[in-house]
Amino acid sequence: MKTDNKIPLYGFNNLTKSLSFSLYRVHYLASNQTAADYHTYINKTYSSKLLEELLTKVCHAIGGNVLNIASQDYTPQGASVTLMMSEEAKPESLVAHLDKSHLCIHTYPEETAQDNIAIFRADIELSTCGVISPLNVLDYVIEAFSADVIDIDYRVRGMTRDQQGNKCFNDHDISKISTYLDKKTLQDYNIEDNGLPNKNLYHCKLSRHSIHLNHHLFTVTEPDLSSFEKIAIIEQLRLQLDELFLA
Repeated sequence: MKTDNKIPLYGFNNLTKSLSFSLYRVHYLASNQTAADYHTYINKTYSSKLLEELLTKVCHAIGGNVLNIASQDYTPQGASVTLMMSEEAKPESLVAHLDKSHLCIHTYPEETAQDNIAIFRADIELSTCGVISPLNVLDYVIEAFSADVIDIDYRVRGMTRDQQGNKCFNDHDISKISTYLDKKTLQDYNIEDNGLPNKNLYHCKLSRHSIHLNHHLFTVTEPDLSSFEKIAIIEQLRLQLDELFLA
């Protein structure tokens, strides 16, 4: 269902297109698992080094060129990474055009599990100018974090001109964010889509249709649990996902 209805523009496209994600992973911790175990897992899985690799791939996926990266790990857990980028130089050009674009990510793991549930959140902001579009990486980011609930905002700011010299406040024909999601993502998630096209503001929220226990269990597996425990945990997880989705 992806579309790419770009509006022909004249000269430099100085619109700023900002895409923001809040991605949630919900884990169930067995009673004998400690906060220290979870912190170790989070720090290993979402270290600044691995997040740098993720942002670099996102940058290249939208046709960007990495200028520099700053990153930081935190104690007891969490990390931040900021990546500055430019539009990729075309083969006939020797210089990449600097278009004031950036990517940043911050992680927010829960300090302590509540009722055996630990929630991890990652916030990503992708802001681009020029012809590259952040909407091209929606599915990649969702899949990379294997997110359970996703909150997405997209906004276009600024002004440019079309080929006839008329003012233009958006370079894409967009009515809702979900138009840019692939078929598998649309099948896997419940989706709530809202937009104010006349204000160039768009919002989309997603939550997993199905709960697969092994996706949420931390260090234990389904065979370790009784049928009663499985049912109770699934109910508990569903409540958590619904609360995050409806918030």
